[in-house]
Amino acid sequence: MLRLLRFRLLAVIPTIVLVSLLTFALSHLLPGSVGETILGAQASPEAVAEIETSMGLDKPLPTQYMSWAGDALRGDFGESIAVERGQEVRSMITSRLPTTLSLAGFALLLAVCLGIPAGALAAFRSSSLTDRVITVVASIGLAVPSFWLAIVLVRWLASELGWFPSFGYSPLGDGVGSWLHSLVLPALALGLPSAALIARQSRAALLEVLQQDYIRTALAVGLRTRTVLFRYALKNAMVPIITIIGFQAAFVLGGSVVIERVFGLPGFGSLALKAVLAQDIPVVQAYVLFIALLVILINLVVDVSYGWFNPKVRQ
Repeated sequence: MLRLLRFRLLAVIPTIVLVSLLTFALSHLLPGSVGETILGAQASPEAVAEIETSMGLDKPLPTQYMSWAGDALRGDFGESIAVERGQEVRSMITSRLPTTLSLAGFALLLAVCLGIPAGALAAFRSSSLTDRVITVVASIGLAVPSFWLAIVLVRWLASELGWFPSFGYSPLGDGVGSWLHSLVLPALALGLPSAALIARQSRAALLEVLQQDYIRTALAVGLRTRTVLFRYALKNAMVPIITIIGFQAAFVLGGSVVIERVFGLPGFGSLALKAVLAQDIPVVQAYVLFIALLVILINLVVDVSYGWFNPKVRQ
């Protein structure tokens, strides 16, 4: 297991370097220039050149990259040049990141807690009415966009029934109850499509395992159905399920941008959207790099979990 972990950690290093290079390249791919964003489109070329020189943007690209990468390793992404001009990007991230992580974590938890049991039930009762209903519901869940589902949930559960707030976010410091209450609708809108995909993958993986001879033997000798399903079948089917969960973890991180916008959540995703529209390059770079690192971390956890569920992978 330690050998597998060391191998995966070494494989992460070139990925991080490549991501940092692509992130740095954003400042040169976007239209316009940093100086024009700060001073405005009407600024003179001399003023734009002067401010870009003061920021070191007149140096060769390799020098700029090494300077930027060194600052990024220390957590210094510079200052915002448009969204909150003069504000440190690091403080903007730390103030908004808990909201995004809370939303994404809650949505993924709902997706896993709903998707795996539904898929297991459908697989164990294959070709029954229960299986057909779960399959149809999962197909509908895959077809429904998250933003449309968010609007429906707001209209039904917030506006008509008044069970949940339709707008805003309560931080964890205000109490666990109010924090969860403000996240239920956004997490449902973001997590239900993922739950549908996890349910379909769980059903397919479990169907393949349930057809194996050792499962039939275990049931034939009189072992309890619950024991066979959870102790033997589900564990051996977890590798493809864990894979799809890893994909969905990355999906909910990216999808949080739209959901935060719909529900007015002060998260990292909504900040990134404002930064893209305002061409606030330091904030965009910080967002892309941070989300990419989170996805790399998720993939690392998924890869290592393979060795936990399947000992053959450890070799």
